[in-house]
Amino acid sequence: MPEQPIVVDAGSYSLSDTSIAGAGQRLAEITQVLSRHFRVFVVAPPAADPVDLGEAELVGDGPDADRAVAAAKAVLFFDTADRDRLELAVSRRKLIVGECRAPIEQMDFPSLLAHSDPTGEYQRYLATYQRQIQVSHHFLSRSPSERTALLTVLCAFGRLRPADIVCSRTLDHLVSTVPVGFSSGSMRLADAAGARPMADFLWTGGMWAFYDPLMLVQAMRLLRERGVDATAAFMYARPIEDTRATIELVRRTIGELGLTSSVLLNEEPPALSERDQYVKAAKAFVCITKPGAENETATRLRLRDTWLHGIPSIVDAFGTSGEVVAREGLGVALHRPDAGTLADALQQVADGEVTTPGRRLERLYDTTLGGFVSWLDAELASG
Repeated sequence: MPEQPIVVDAGSYSLSDTSIAGAGQRLAEITQVLSRHFRVFVVAPPAADPVDLGEAELVGDGPDADRAVAAAKAVLFFDTADRDRLELAVSRRKLIVGECRAPIEQMDFPSLLAHSDPTGEYQRYLATYQRQIQVSHHFLSRSPSERTALLTVLCAFGRLRPADIVCSRTLDHLVSTVPVGFSSGSMRLADAAGARPMADFLWTGGMWAFYDPLMLVQAMRLLRERGVDATAAFMYARPIEDTRATIELVRRTIGELGLTSSVLLNEEPPALSERDQYVKAAKAFVCITKPGAENETATRLRLRDTWLHGIPSIVDAFGTSGEVVAREGLGVALHRPDAGTLADALQQVADGEVTTPGRRLERLYDTTLGGFVSWLDAELASG
């Protein structure tokens, strides 16, 4: 194991067992694997109940984080970086790795659109993303499609030179693709968890404005009218500024349609340590979004649950996630999603007409991180 430490910077993402979200979970699982190869310090907001980070050591933000960055050989940033620590890493000439996605979904945030100067407010996200593109020495990508988009951005920013193609025509020295997946540590915990039903159909994604959770409520009404006995739950319905209006609309519709006994709105989401028991007991996962540019450039992190638990996902076919579900036989991708087509898919699952995809071990981070680990190991060894 190289002696030089590396830092994984979680930015504003919580790594608390009771409040972690999809991006934080990916970061934690990748860290578990990296900590078996490197000495890793993780910078994250303070948490009394941090999730499993393998052999990595958790460092709070503030002066301790600055000291950790200053002492590290390499710093990994995920999504939108903490700008001050990014600049600290640049000034200290650290090896910088970025898993940075173009801030497209942020343009859908109600708080941003309601701002007196939406364009100016958006520059906070855009400027940090542009800076990450400029200063990162290596990039992580979540899917082949995201890698393709990233290469175009790198070319536009002048980050690609003829010498790069000479070095590697596939540019693997600049970009490592680490597909959305799961760690062996998470797999062991999932296998040890007992199944505990929350609902037949779990909405496992967020409640963002560019999602369409109301469609699931309407589909459940149709199932009731068809005489299908089924339940659904929104796993993550804790209101925050940019989800409060959507959650309130879903809550009101559940009441108006008389579905309070069959559709659960989880305002206090389960802790990550409790999550496996609920997802293991579900018949299908549901996550429907509206047509939009965000879908074309991102793979939904919650597909992890299908790859790990082998339970089908029902998604829209508006972007790369739908393409992956259809191509890999992970469930149902609705090409024209509405309450009727979703209800049909839910009924097919309930009737056993949708094939259970099974666990996909090729999605193990322990394997897919291999190329990046080899690159980073060589960089650290070179001094």
